[in-house]
Amino acid sequence: MKLLTAFFKLIRYPNLIYIGLTQFLLQYCVVAPLLQYNGESPSLSPLSFFLLSLSTVLIAAAGYIINDYFDINIDIINKPDKMVLDKIINRRWAMAWHTIFNMAGVSIGFIVAWRIGQIYLGFTQVFCSLLLWFYSTSFKRQVLIGNVMISFLTALAVVVVGFYEKKIYESFEAIMSPVGRRLIQIIGVYALFAFMISLVREIVKDLEDMIGDSKDGCRTIPIVWGVTPAKRLCYGLLAGLQVLILLVEIRIAFLGWYIAIIYLVLFVQAPCVYIYLQLKKAHLPEHYHKVSSMVKLIMLTGILSMIFFKIML
Repeated sequence: MKLLTAFFKLIRYPNLIYIGLTQFLLQYCVVAPLLQYNGESPSLSPLSFFLLSLSTVLIAAAGYIINDYFDINIDIINKPDKMVLDKIINRRWAMAWHTIFNMAGVSIGFIVAWRIGQIYLGFTQVFCSLLLWFYSTSFKRQVLIGNVMISFLTALAVVVVGFYEKKIYESFEAIMSPVGRRLIQIIGVYALFAFMISLVREIVKDLEDMIGDSKDGCRTIPIVWGVTPAKRLCYGLLAGLQVLILLVEIRIAFLGWYIAIIYLVLFVQAPCVYIYLQLKKAHLPEHYHKVSSMVKLIMLTGILSMIFFKIML
């Protein structure tokens, strides 16, 4: 039982649930209802969608494993009590699981692409797998690029669902159709939200892990630019999120979606203000950890807002 618990901790199972939930809600609360409202059907069958989501989750799990593998020296300093590699799980077994998950994820991705007749889409999973490897081995230790890369991959987990929809891949005419444009707009907004909120969390985590990162030679934003500039970047991203959500609220106000607006104000915008206030006075690792947990909660409330498309379309 101890080994199983350690394994689930290694692959960050709560984050994998986030990924699966995001894709499920996007497919069945946004894409499918929008297409059905316009008299069309989704390109992916339930089985194909399940396989696509499984592929994404497996590659993400492999990414978490390889990240911990190369972060052992950092984790010894930053979070020795939370380590599982070398303490419970052997590093060779970790690498074996990383390889198995990657191979399975990429293979399943190609199977889904083959099932819809667009085999080239399978290379999306290859691209994600390679980015996660290079992130863990080198880019993570470089200023800003590592943060942007992870945030990009977070957004890609949202966008990949749209990649497999024929209204987006079939033809330029399909993309420019009313339903195609609306799909791209909605998916684009959620992808941008995912990118920005993930970038905030990545910077906050760098603030939390400054001690271990500096001893391992990492060149993260707070180490290279300083704590205050790193915080200011987070403030700017939080302000950008508020503008993005405000624009969404103005758009859906014309549709009469007032309950959705109230939800966004109470459970996304207000918590963003709270995070700004907490981050402003944070100066210890435990303070930044609390802020990071709050950002993760906003990710969840943002994801759950997709339910309103199912209710109100």
